[in-house]
Amino acid sequence: MFLCVDTATAESCIAITDGKKIFFEKLEAKHASDQILEIIDRLIQKAGIQLSDLKAVFVIKGPGSFTGLRVGIAVANQFAHQLKIPIIGLRTEEWYQYQSDEKDFVYIQTMNRDQVYMVGFGKYKRDFPQEIIAISDCHYELLSRKANWLGQVSDEHQKMLSDISRIAEVRSADKVWSEVTRHIAISPQKAYDLIEPFYGKDPTITKSKRIL
Repeated sequence: MFLCVDTATAESCIAITDGKKIFFEKLEAKHASDQILEIIDRLIQKAGIQLSDLKAVFVIKGPGSFTGLRVGIAVANQFAHQLKIPIIGLRTEEWYQYQSDEKDFVYIQTMNRDQVYMVGFGKYKRDFPQEIIAISDCHYELLSRKANWLGQVSDEHQKMLSDISRIAEVRSADKVWSEVTRHIAISPQKAYDLIEPFYGKDPTITKSKRIL
């Protein structure tokens, strides 16, 4: 069984799964520090297992809120360290790609009032490297390439992207975690590689509009 921790997305939750059976509970990101250990304990009991039965920990490492990321990652690291099991950190867009069977899309996440974090998948991978970009530029580029998008954006940004095709059919969070744990290989050497938060600003901060 695997412990899955998400304190980074709008779908924040804790899950325990073997890729088929899943025990799952939503988590209020704003109250994660108060809820997370209690929920893990409750799910362990529901699953009828011991902590020693956990084989690895998955955690979303960001981008996400500063506090939410630190809480989730600290707990995930502690479980991995104490149980001496591998820990796998997923960037937020890597988790979201399992929401859909669509391979060609652009992941978008609101970073602030004027900017979004943006990453391309499939045929858009080369055109849209991992970056933070102005929402106006994001809209222009998506419209120019007629690209589908997936992700989590503010209401204001969603209105600005209303003429861009958004992937509508997506899996629920519990099914996403089942997909993740079935498809991501666990390497033994990751047992002690603890995870650091990723806030989205490490690669390139901003990029001017590309000339097409």
